[in-house]
Amino acid sequence: MAAADSDPAIATSTCAHCQREIPSSNMALHSVHCARNLQKCDHCGDMVPRKLMDEHYGENHAPVDCSLCKHAIERELWDLHTGIQCPQRMLACQYCEYELPAVDLFEHQDVCGNRTEYCQECRKYVRLREWIGHEIQFHRNSSADAEFSSDGATLEKEEHATAPGQPVRSKHKQLLVTIAIAGIAVLIGSILYQKRG
Repeated sequence: MAAADSDPAIATSTCAHCQREIPSSNMALHSVHCARNLQKCDHCGDMVPRKLMDEHYGENHAPVDCSLCKHAIERELWDLHTGIQCPQRMLACQYCEYELPAVDLFEHQDVCGNRTEYCQECRKYVRLREWIGHEIQFHRNSSADAEFSSDGATLEKEEHATAPGQPVRSKHKQLLVTIAIAGIAVLIGSILYQKRG
């Protein structure tokens, strides 16, 4: 290894412009070419041909205009913006699946969750926002009893108990998936933010 380092044909030097290791015998020619033709990108640090710098910036770093909220968003934060930050992104109501802008969703769900649905088991109307809690509080034991029973009447009773709550359960699962995706997006955003800093 020491013999290779002392061999002038294999010795390398660091280019002051691009910081790459260049064979010492080619350094003079490389330095002139590198300084004249390459430029270091201020955003990512990559060496880019000078004539392609505008194209590189446009494709990799230029802010993107959001067609929904009309704000200019940094390209590194685009996925985070479209995933969880844009107030005009379309989201589905957890109660009725109607899609509307995120900025209007809270108010809509406040009204929509107050709608009632008839519970077959207890023969009462229950607010949609309270449906899951209602099933857990009042019907969880009866559902467990129904699983152990094998007669047809109990099976029919179980079908009636789950039918009204089915849309709410799927909404509940959808809400959990949305929360999980939002958490992942926040994690990715924080990683990108730390990377920029």
